[in-house]
Amino acid sequence: MKKFSMKKLALVIPIASMCMLTLSASSVSANNDQAPLPIYQNSYNNYIQPIATAIDYYSGNVYLFNYENEKLIIIDPATISGWPQNGDTRVPLQHTIVSPDGSKVYITTDATDLYPAYIIALKINSVDWNAGSASATVESVMTADALGTPSEFPHVEPINNVQNVPNWVIGRATQIHGPTILPYSDFIYFTEFTSDRVRVINTKTDELVSGVDPIVIPGYTEQTHGINFNKSGTIGLGTGYFFDNSLIDVYKPNNETGQLQPVDQIMLGDEKKHAAFSHFTAWIDERYAVTATMQLDKTSLTPSTTQKIIPPSVWLLDAIEGTATKILDRAANANAPGVFRSASDLAVVNGKLYIAEEDSIDFTFADDGYISVYDLTDRTKPKFIKRLKPGVDLPAGFAIAHTIAPTPDNRYLIVASWVSGYVLKIDTLTDTVVKVWGPNDGLVKPHGIYTAGQNR
Repeated sequence: MKKFSMKKLALVIPIASMCMLTLSASSVSANNDQAPLPIYQNSYNNYIQPIATAIDYYSGNVYLFNYENEKLIIIDPATISGWPQNGDTRVPLQHTIVSPDGSKVYITTDATDLYPAYIIALKINSVDWNAGSASATVESVMTADALGTPSEFPHVEPINNVQNVPNWVIGRATQIHGPTILPYSDFIYFTEFTSDRVRVINTKTDELVSGVDPIVIPGYTEQTHGINFNKSGTIGLGTGYFFDNSLIDVYKPNNETGQLQPVDQIMLGDEKKHAAFSHFTAWIDERYAVTATMQLDKTSLTPSTTQKIIPPSVWLLDAIEGTATKILDRAANANAPGVFRSASDLAVVNGKLYIAEEDSIDFTFADDGYISVYDLTDRTKPKFIKRLKPGVDLPAGFAIAHTIAPTPDNRYLIVASWVSGYVLKIDTLTDTVVKVWGPNDGLVKPHGIYTAGQNR
């Protein structure tokens, strides 16, 4: 478990002009209209495509979503030349990340007794949305860890009837999560949150960066789920995705070498009362970000000096001053402001805060899932707008609102539930679900949603 050490951020971080992304490659051809589908152009003058990607935990398929045309393509990796295959057993997939023009998808896999943990670079040669087909080839298979490598989590047990320690958290071999792009660079970062390693690849060579990868910084890189960079690429924030981890790590990235310099740690509370188990962060601007927590109560890992674990909550992070301020408490019920279920993900778009809430670490599992919406005009005082509920605003049976991926123009949110098998398109102007992909479309357990044109 990470040790807390509060250090003031002693460097001056420039506020650079915003850059959406830096990956570049040839545009994907669309057989039905033969032209790129422009939303707007990034700083390198390549059109960003309206594509979201994901994998399926159950089937092992790869998903391509066109959120403008509301189309779906399902790719069976067994049909892709160069895809790793061991008999009839498929390599278990985990996360995806797609280049802005949609021509390259990176897919991470888990280590098992049959497979190492991989980062696979997949080239998308062509897409026909009307026919529901795509041509893809494997460009590179990067081995990140040996087969069967166990997780390195500290031992933890429940000590009350509030906070469970479910097997989905701890029963793991190496898993590679949290892909993020460092703006103004050729680097993508992945985190082995099951260990203490941050993986770095060069998108021009599709290789792990020699002399840099893996990045291991004791006290910092343990249990990290993604290094999330601001749009200028000057600050990176790492989460603490495990029980009793109350720290947000602050890094200064080097966009020429890919190295990360640790510069601060921000505690969500203090040693007596703190929140823990943060999945993601979301930037508001170049200086401020928000994070949310999942842990409900104490575990066997909770230090004896800790009087209370602050239940699921949302925190405003000042990356310059190195401070965290709680801006949302626990909600009393589904109609009340605050965080009702564990806060798995969050997004800040169009002056609003969106929170994905999941029922995943108490003594039941996947009873429901919600998406709450707040006015964030005043970043210190979110105002409750609504909570989208299963069977009302969300599909009946919807559970575990796990991840939120905004589109680069902030018009839509793509929300994935790997448990109930849904991917949703939410209109941020009306805060309503305008498209549902689900089991009837072939989805089973979609995970790792990512929209082209975003940093994470």
